[in-house]
Order: sequence, then structure tokens, then C-alpha cells
Amino acid sequence: MKIRTNIKKAIILAGITTIAISGTIFAAPDASQEKTSLDAEVVEYDMNTGMATASGNVIMIKGEARVTGDYAEFDVNNKDGKVSGNVVATKEDMRVTADLVSTDGSNHIIAVGSVNGTKADKHFSGPQVEYFDTNQYVLIPSGGTISSIDGTFTADYMEGYMMNDRIIGKGNAHMESPKNNLEAGGDQVDYFGGENGKAVLTGNAWAVQDNNTLKSNKLTVFLAEDGKLKAK
Repeated sequence: MKIRTNIKKAIILAGITTIAISGTIFAAPDASQEKTSLDAEVVEYDMNTGMATASGNVIMIKGEARVTGDYAEFDVNNKDGKVSGNVVATKEDMRVTADLVSTDGSNHIIAVGSVNGTKADKHFSGPQVEYFDTNQYVLIPSGGTISSIDGTFTADYMEGYMMNDRIIGKGNAHMESPKNNLEAGGDQVDYFGGENGKAVLTGNAWAVQDNNTLKSNKLTVFLAEDGKLKAK
């Protein structure tokens, strides 16, 4: 049995209340705990298969989480879902835009296509970004950028541990810190933020600040309170 509506911005709750946004994008198995809604120009729900589709000004909301796009699919049974076309997803202090966002029903999402996201004071971008809400972990497997108040980091493969203010870049790793007039790079960069921030560069490592240049196979750069380069 299919339920279909062509009413502008129709809201369907009965029968599909398990459609939601879990963690950042989609949904928890118990939809009774938070108000859930699916709003679109056209919504179709198959009660036999548990598959729901929506198109045209799609808005999916669960609690404080919200995702919008041109088209959405969601499988009520296994909690797999995706939203495509001008996707904007928000929850608390996180915002992500992409061409396509999918989820496996847990707190893990995958954003693909011109991905741009912000989490608190950090920004991340790349062709594909995975985000794990439970531990605020960002994975950019195909190269990208992570920026914070301390600087901008790029590499062929990147990981960001937002809770611990740690960034790892592998392959053509590069970092710039305008506030410290610092530029550095290497095969890998492991950055630790905080008051006594440092960057550990390995493999063809180098760092430049003002007229000072340092090179080594392994270079640890400490950013002192005066912002001057110190290394060992």
C-alpha cells in the first residue's frame, strides 16, 4: 500500500515517524522520543516495503536536527537513507552542505560532492567527508582541508578529532598559520591544538617563519606564547 501526496509542503507523520535525523543527519530507532516530520512537495510511502521518498523542497526534522534538499529516500526497516541535491544539514553548532548525504542509520554520515562543513570554530571541506557524531571525528579520505583559528591544513588524506583539537594529514601535508606567520609541510603532519600547540612533521619536513627555515626528516614545531618558531 502506498501513500502519496502532491500537496505543497505536506507533512506526513503517521506511518513514517521512524524517518528522522540521527546524530547529524538521520534517525534514531525510537522516534517517539523526539518530534519527527517529513515535509516536501511530493511524498510517497510504501507501507509494504517501508521505503519513503520525497521530492521538491524536502525538509526532514528530528528534534534539533534538520536536513533539506531536492530529493530524499529512507528505508524505515534498516534506517538507510540519503538526501541529494543542494543538501544543507544542521544540528546544534554543526552545518554541512553537499551534493549528496547518506547514512546507515547510526551516528555516521557520508557527504559527497563539494562538501563544506563547520563544527564550532572549525571548517572542513573535500570531495567526500565522513563524520562520526559520537566522538566528533571527521574523515576526509580523498584529500581536503581542515581550518581552525590556528591555521589551515591540507593533505591527500585527513583526519580530524574535533573534541581533542587534533588534526592528522598524510600525503603532501601542508599547514599555514597566518597569525604566527608560519608555513610548514611534509609527508605527514600531526597537529595538536591548545595553548601549547605543536605540529609534528615527518618525511621531508620543513617549516618557514619570517626569514627562518628549518628542514629535517622529523620536525616538531612548538608555537610559543610570543608566536615565534621553536623546533627540535
